[in-house]
Amino acid sequence: MTTKRFIYSLIATLLVLSAAATAIADSQEPRFLDLEENSEYMELKRRNDALIEREDSIKGLIDIAREEFSFQRDSLVADTTINVNEALDRFASHIIELEQMLFDIRQERGDVITAINNIEQQYILEHMYAEAADSESIEEARLESDTIREEVVIEPAGYRELMRNDIITELLSEADYAELRTAQEEDASMDSLANSYVDTYNTLTSIAGKYKAATTEEEAEELFVQFHTLQNKAKSINSEIDRRWNHILDTKYYAYGYVLEHRLRYDLLDSSSAEFSNMQQQCSANDGIHASDALMHYAIGRPTLLDFEIDVAREFEIREALDSLRSHRDSLNIVDYKLKPISIERRLFIDYNPITIGRTNYYNSSNPLPKLKVYERGTIYRILLGTFRNKQPMTLFKGVQPLYIAEEDGSYAYYAGGFASRSEADEAQLFLKEKGFKQPEVCRWKEGVMVNLDAMSDDDTDAELTPVGSRYIVVIECDSISQEMRAAITTSAPEKRISRIGENFAVGTFAERSEADILISTLMERHPEVVVELKELDL
Repeated sequence: MTTKRFIYSLIATLLVLSAAATAIADSQEPRFLDLEENSEYMELKRRNDALIEREDSIKGLIDIAREEFSFQRDSLVADTTINVNEALDRFASHIIELEQMLFDIRQERGDVITAINNIEQQYILEHMYAEAADSESIEEARLESDTIREEVVIEPAGYRELMRNDIITELLSEADYAELRTAQEEDASMDSLANSYVDTYNTLTSIAGKYKAATTEEEAEELFVQFHTLQNKAKSINSEIDRRWNHILDTKYYAYGYVLEHRLRYDLLDSSSAEFSNMQQQCSANDGIHASDALMHYAIGRPTLLDFEIDVAREFEIREALDSLRSHRDSLNIVDYKLKPISIERRLFIDYNPITIGRTNYYNSSNPLPKLKVYERGTIYRILLGTFRNKQPMTLFKGVQPLYIAEEDGSYAYYAGGFASRSEADEAQLFLKEKGFKQPEVCRWKEGVMVNLDAMSDDDTDAELTPVGSRYIVVIECDSISQEMRAAITTSAPEKRISRIGENFAVGTFAERSEADILISTLMERHPEVVVELKELDL
């Protein structure tokens, strides 16, 4: 295994280890007295210690927040004077922010520990190997280096004893043995990685429930962004589970199978091959059913692989490895992979209102005529009563309600009602004709685009507009939004909501990428010190 590959595997492992496992690894971390004079190395060690403290603190805050969430949920349900969903949402959003902070800290720790291991590996190569005068001392140095690496991995003792077996080390090439060690390092982190996916899935389920219950478009839009941001994280974890588990299976079955073949144990090879085939068939039967095929493959395949390793330990007569692996097999607790696929359909908050006739002075200085609202998503039909060069008195419209005004190309258009279907709009059009309106026209807005259906030919009337396939958000990487930055956002993207996502901020969503690009250009020009990115959300 090359140094680069070793470092990559170590990063992936450390990113998903729990704080408890990390603390154990740190307590076993080897010390190199000569490196204490290396300022870079010591600074990295101090950073690592500080990050451990921050990680423990955030985990404590998450536990407290979850307990408070459960307490408040039980105590608020009976209180009819409080908006329960709004109160609970504050706790849920806080928990999500804390979890994002924890994830970022672990990523940073992964980078720090990678740098520490780079320095230590270089130290080993330059000092320990250089001091080896003959093949025996070289072998001792290599074993000592291997021991140092093993102490960082949290795994059952049986794995270490199994891999140290002379038969395996002698028969496998140096490259194959290094690959086996890499696979074992990945294997040690699989449980934590699987639990991380389940935790993320549970949070997604919670957000989906709140999204379904949201009563305002503003609230729903914020939850929609949170859901898709977290969904991308779940996809990333899922891909990592799939990559690691396939590498673990391929490497271990090849390495141990190669050794068994040299011992002429074709019976064990045949039985393990049959068990592997059964496991693959069971996985194939479940493909596409649950939220994560990768999680399902791991949950089903873990016992099969462990049984194979027990057979190998028995064959090599390694009592310590055999007892440890058996104990691990008996206490095996695999995560529940039977999670239902989860997604949310974008909700429409469109006000559909039938046309009624009321007072001609219903709209006045105290109750001004509202401006026409154009919805970026969904379909709504309205009736155009007329377009005029100047604004008209309300008496002209005979008390029609609801009524809206829109300024179009220097003229003023007056629209009535709001309907979900063409048939409803046709009925309203007939009703207005009966009330004396000479030429009311049916207009349709679909995904924010208006078409006057009565002004179109019959061939064009039924033409479908291409639906929007994606939305955009602008992500701003900063600790806080200054007044100057907020003013720039309001100017470039009026009525767009600013939301907190982890340690960053998001503005949007935008139906058109060009609108988002305008905001990005403005922010980059006025605030070059801030990182601004465009992210696309698939609908």
